[in-house]
Amino acid sequence: MDIQIKGFADSMYEQSFVESAVSTRADTTNLLKQRTTKRTAKTPVRNSQIHSIIKFQVQHIERCMAARLESYRRAYQEAGRTPTEQELEEIFEDLKTVGKLQVKHSSSFIDNFLRARHTPVQCDAEQSLMEGCAHAHDRVLRTWKTWGEKVRIKEAAAAKIKAGEEAPAQTVVAGHPRADEIVSMEKPRSNRTLLAYYWCFFKRLGNECNRTWRGELAAAALTAAGTYLLIQRVNAVGWTSFKSAGLSMVVAISAIALWHLLRTPWLLHKEASIAGGGIRKVHWAHGLFGMVVLAGVLGGGGLYARKQLAKPIAPVMAAPYLEPKNSLRKRTLGLANDLNVFLGERWARRPPGHGADTLKYDQATLDLYMKLYKNRMVGILQELQDQGLDTGLLAAPGGAPSRFLLPDEIRQLRDLAYHLDEMGKVVKF
Repeated sequence: MDIQIKGFADSMYEQSFVESAVSTRADTTNLLKQRTTKRTAKTPVRNSQIHSIIKFQVQHIERCMAARLESYRRAYQEAGRTPTEQELEEIFEDLKTVGKLQVKHSSSFIDNFLRARHTPVQCDAEQSLMEGCAHAHDRVLRTWKTWGEKVRIKEAAAAKIKAGEEAPAQTVVAGHPRADEIVSMEKPRSNRTLLAYYWCFFKRLGNECNRTWRGELAAAALTAAGTYLLIQRVNAVGWTSFKSAGLSMVVAISAIALWHLLRTPWLLHKEASIAGGGIRKVHWAHGLFGMVVLAGVLGGGGLYARKQLAKPIAPVMAAPYLEPKNSLRKRTLGLANDLNVFLGERWARRPPGHGADTLKYDQATLDLYMKLYKNRMVGILQELQDQGLDTGLLAAPGGAPSRFLLPDEIRQLRDLAYHLDEMGKVVKF
């Protein structure tokens, strides 16, 4: 047996074995919980419970054998192979080994379980399990035989097909599966011309369009209705919405017709391959209809392309430059406005005179300025100097870096902002 198939089957069986063991353990636990509360864990187990535990183990053995067989079936199915007679025998021997091994393990479990609960062993657990598993062995054996018969049937059918391909026999033309179409085939002729091929193409195209036009027309109508409902919500002119819906319907029908044009050569090739070179007979009227469909697709596509290509190309214009919100000019003006508001509010509440309260208030104003505006002021003055602007005494020692600005100095800061354009470059007057 192939090692990869064997390994895959073993992994699947291991998973099924664990699931069955967990299920058996849960059944045994639930059975013990049904004992009365007066009994302790060391109280001997009743005979009915012993029979139930044996039944659970029999079910576990049957599940293990069935899982072992199913794992081999799945492994061969995934590998795309069928087992040979020798491999089937090896699988059967493995099934018997699994059954014997699980019977041995289950009987050992039952003996240890009864001894732990001080229950006298009145029956042979292994013999009871063998008797209970007899029907399980028969069911698994029948499943194995059925699988083997299916494998033999497939091998026999494959051998017949191979023999039929090798033996010279007259090709029988198979009928088309559709009952609603004509199934007779035209005999292939060696003198078939190019015009004859295109005539068959048009007939096949017209036949396909005639066969499916109802569903395709309904789909195009639904597309048009959806387009009309979507456009009507944003366009109050009903005639414009109706024209757009009609255009969408025409586009949908044209797309379907184009799909038939692309699909028809494949259909002809498929029929010729299945029928051994023959082509199905189609009424000549379908050929005329196919010509109309092709003319409609080509004419409509050409007209639409002509209208679109005839439109003048709009000149490409660069989008206007938008000044960023954090440009140097805007930040300078914003700082000047903030300082003006700050200084106005502080001066409005300044105590009159030059007493101690006034000096204390001025110191508080200076502290607020240093905390809220000093860093902004120093950074913006540095940027203005980098641009080549003369900041005068604003950036000098004893100026803005060490005290709040006076109204005249705030106006000077605003004038510096007016010397910048929206790109942050200096404007020279």
